[in-house]
Amino acid sequence: MLWIAVTLPLLSLEAVKPPALFPDGSPAQPNRFEPRERDETCAPRGGEDVTEGRCYALADHAHILLQDVDALRAGVQVGHSRSYALALAPGLKLLAADIPRETQAFEAIALALLAYTPKVSLADAHTLLLEVGSGLRLFGGLRTLLSRVSATVAVFGYTARIACAPTAWGAWLLAQARVSRQGRRWHVMKETSLARVLDRLAVSLLPVTQAHRDAFAHVGCGTLADLRQLPRSGVVRRFGSGILDLLAQAYGTRPDPRESFRAPASFHAQLELPSRVENADALLFAARRLIVQLAGWLSAHHAALSVYTLLLEHELASRHAPKTSSLRVAWAIPSRDAEHLIWLLREKLNQTVLVAPVIELKLVADQIGDYAGQSDTLFPMPESDGESIARLLERLSARLGPENVLQMSVQDDHRPERAMLVEAYEAQAFSRKKRAPAKAKGKGKADKTWLTDELKRAATEGEQAGDDAAAQEAQALHATATTATTQDNLPPAAQPPTAQTSLDLPDSALPSQPRPVWMLDKPLRLMMRDQRPIYRRPLKMLTRTERIEAGWWDGNRVERDYYVAADDRGYMFWVYRERISGEWYLQGLFG
Repeated sequence: MLWIAVTLPLLSLEAVKPPALFPDGSPAQPNRFEPRERDETCAPRGGEDVTEGRCYALADHAHILLQDVDALRAGVQVGHSRSYALALAPGLKLLAADIPRETQAFEAIALALLAYTPKVSLADAHTLLLEVGSGLRLFGGLRTLLSRVSATVAVFGYTARIACAPTAWGAWLLAQARVSRQGRRWHVMKETSLARVLDRLAVSLLPVTQAHRDAFAHVGCGTLADLRQLPRSGVVRRFGSGILDLLAQAYGTRPDPRESFRAPASFHAQLELPSRVENADALLFAARRLIVQLAGWLSAHHAALSVYTLLLEHELASRHAPKTSSLRVAWAIPSRDAEHLIWLLREKLNQTVLVAPVIELKLVADQIGDYAGQSDTLFPMPESDGESIARLLERLSARLGPENVLQMSVQDDHRPERAMLVEAYEAQAFSRKKRAPAKAKGKGKADKTWLTDELKRAATEGEQAGDDAAAQEAQALHATATTATTQDNLPPAAQPPTAQTSLDLPDSALPSQPRPVWMLDKPLRLMMRDQRPIYRRPLKMLTRTERIEAGWWDGNRVERDYYVAADDRGYMFWVYRERISGEWYLQGLFG
């Protein structure tokens, strides 16, 4: 086993402390409830340079409980009175502890760290314990995993100290030693070296009361090695058996069962901004916190999603400004990769203009489904190319806008102008078409078969009823439908001749494809000369008749005879003649 301990020594202060700068370097605007004075400074002692801006400290009604780095540089220490601390640092901002907000921040980080392991435990001193022994290979080794854990915690903007050990309490003790800068080794992977490293740690790191620490000092017990050498009966009689049990679990001589943190059944995350934000790009800093929580929640539930919505609550600067707006982010392949979700949101925010300053963010997860993990294979699978194309299209759509990325789709229709549809790219529509492309192919054939069966039944019923006219009409319609269906499935050379075959068919090479790639948006009506259609020059038919009769089911019926035609310069065209009116039209051009 291998445990990673993430301790947050300043969480009580940082949970209520407003950030001074956004990561892009732009200064945070003054809070709308607490205007910021520019002349306040934290004056350091000893002639050091003056630190501009405010420093912060957590205090109760009388004393300082916790200070930040700037206040520490100014000489403020834990236990100082409020008046003495303000005398040392005139710009010191005293804050009160907010337990619910502190707990919410602690659980938010635990939820985000579920992306690396399902075994995340909440421990004392704002420490999170992650059991990662079985997932090292998945994340590329311990060093890479530690880097990713550190980056995830840094998204929240909190100070963190990280250590690892084969036992949970061992990792906890090493993390506390790193906070107090005791020792130089805080990452231990082998159990054989764990005892040697822990023996050097101070006994004051143990989670005991101050009275017990004073008692250890009186008996000359300074390190954990000294404590282990004391008589067991005397330690139990004076301090209880809890200390020895903790040491046994830290050194790995006793099992340490722990209850893991459980992700909530439904995802809900919101963040109240410490200052109003007027630039959409600056929202990405705060939205990162919500997205990494979403990624951890999805990992805990073995799920993925393809759409999420970021709700923006605005400060009502005017009567016409809306109170809430939303940004909908969608992509093709369901994912739970935090970096990918953040990249899509960045592109979305780059194209967004805020209608009013934003004071709060909410993240809503839509279309959550099961996550299908990808296995490593020696040879790439065919579906990997489709995923790469879908990922490319969604990146282009996010960068250029969905209206500037078009996609073509094949429709189940024999009419050329309706057989292909060009529309704006939609990630979910593209994904659905890739999953089930063959469902609609048999639909047209099924309709024609149903129509043929109905005409046969009508002809039979007409004959039985003695209605010769109805029977003859049904038989004629049946023959027409059968001919049209058969000719649609035959190549042009195999179709039966019609009146148009009276034209001489030259020995010119025909196009390799029966349909042109370049189709006109609207068919062009052609003039006639000497009973031949003209498009700049007289056209000569190269193929026999290809008849298309369709559209009776939606009221847009067409009856056309199609040909591949060419002029005297060798240019080839796709033309057709209306069977009823006899007019000629140009449908497409061959390359």
